[in-house]
Amino acid sequence: MQAIPRGLWAVASDLGSVQEARAWQQSAAAAAAYTVRRWPKEDPPGLALQRQLKSDGHWLASHGRADLAALADAQAVIAGVRSLPVATYRESFPQLFVGASTHSMEEAQTALDGGAHFLIFGPVWDTPEKSGILEPRGLQQLQQVVALGLPVIAIGGIEQAEQISQLQQAGAHGAAVLRVARQAEQLQKLVDAWR
Repeated sequence: MQAIPRGLWAVASDLGSVQEARAWQQSAAAAAAYTVRRWPKEDPPGLALQRQLKSDGHWLASHGRADLAALADAQAVIAGVRSLPVATYRESFPQLFVGASTHSMEEAQTALDGGAHFLIFGPVWDTPEKSGILEPRGLQQLQQVVALGLPVIAIGGIEQAEQISQLQQAGAHGAAVLRVARQAEQLQKLVDAWR
């Protein structure tokens, strides 16, 4: 299995078609890895989207759909709060890395106990995606989760190069971006800042 990539991860969300996926790939190409979530409900479009995202050779993780990840030759599945447990994915899809989307130390510990290979943790900073749903967790909580010993991909409100430095100092393995993934120039700045 390939290593879990360090650096910037681009989050593909709500892509409605393969054509949208192709356009998204052009803006997100500088990322070290892609994750995909909230695709069309029908399996064939979801599979086609993931195969398209995999077509340019990026490391790919699928949120909550290990079946589609395996069929698309992705590297990982990410367990969420409404998906199957980490241990179930580990048992049923041994060819995949299993990550977990976490928002607290308790969730991170549960994922670790279940055998997760890596964690997504956030929101570190305020973000429209979680506004009114989750308060920012901050760098101190990120450091506590990093101390568990798994690779941690920070997410939430990451838009500026200065934040990349703060995440690296906190021990993050990577940083996942949603809005910036659609802004090729700004994404490149964050990629350069990670180096």
